[in-house]
Amino acid sequence: MKRITNCPQTVIQEFNNNTCLFMCYIYCCGLLPDTLEGWLDYYIRALKAKCIGDDGFILDAEKLIFCLSGRKVSVTKKEIKSLSEIKEMAPVLFSINGKDGHFVVVENGQIVFNPLEVSQNVNKGKPISARIIRMV
Repeated sequence: MKRITNCPQTVIQEFNNNTCLFMCYIYCCGLLPDTLEGWLDYYIRALKAKCIGDDGFILDAEKLIFCLSGRKVSVTKKEIKSLSEIKEMAPVLFSINGKDGHFVVVENGQIVFNPLEVSQNVNKGKPISARIIRMV
């Protein structure tokens, strides 16, 4: 997304719509901020390091985790059918009919973090993929 400086609500809406995976990675790193300023600080650091795009999409998950936590990891996408497949903490994508999705963090087959209070993708959809994080 191009930065739209004369339409700040559009920029904020894009941030809101596209940052669930970003927030899940922060949670997986144990860096859960308790203020909006904390979230924005991580977001600005990730933007400056070019780990995420202006639209909030992850460009390089491994670089993002290193940038924010100093940990060297590998991140691989894994197709899944059930949350029971997830033992270690991992972001999991839920989707309704394969369309737009929403990421949450799952550990031991249970959702442990959801960036949204209520998500229709989680409530009515199914898990379709996970991002498996391994220390290098």
